[in-house]
Amino acid sequence: MTGVLDVGCGLHPRGDVNVDLYIDSRHRRSGNGPNIEFTTVQNFIQTDACNMYMFNDKQFDTVRCYHLIEHLPAPKCWKLLVELWRVTGRHLEVVCPNRYWLRFPNLHRSRNHVSNFDAKTFEKAVPRLLGTRNFEVRNIYRGLFSKMIPFPQWPHLVRLDVWRYK
Repeated sequence: MTGVLDVGCGLHPRGDVNVDLYIDSRHRRSGNGPNIEFTTVQNFIQTDACNMYMFNDKQFDTVRCYHLIEHLPAPKCWKLLVELWRVTGRHLEVVCPNRYWLRFPNLHRSRNHVSNFDAKTFEKAVPRLLGTRNFEVRNIYRGLFSKMIPFPQWPHLVRLDVWRYK
């Protein structure tokens, strides 16, 4: 096992090996923003995260997947979770927006998010799909209208941590 795999790294890679399917901005951020400069990203691999055949089982100590799973429709989002678990040796981190988070000022969900998750969704899915109970799911709260106003607190993100013990 070696290092950290960042799946769906985008413009801010955080891993020893970084994976993303799309390089140009047409497919990210609704077509806005810069392209990924993959020549400057450490160990960049352009591939579909649901089929990372180039990696062995349990190859990476830690696998991180931030803000990717919500862009995949079911059942592909669950296939991604299983594939991430396959290449994870010790720790899997998945972070995505909470289904109850609404975008200000119109208070609607992002149209780019085709799947919606909350803590209960992962609590039901992880034992069934990954066959483990060594996981923690938690909501990350944030003020709905402004960071300056401490209330009302609203679930902003969902964080899933899954561990593999030997």
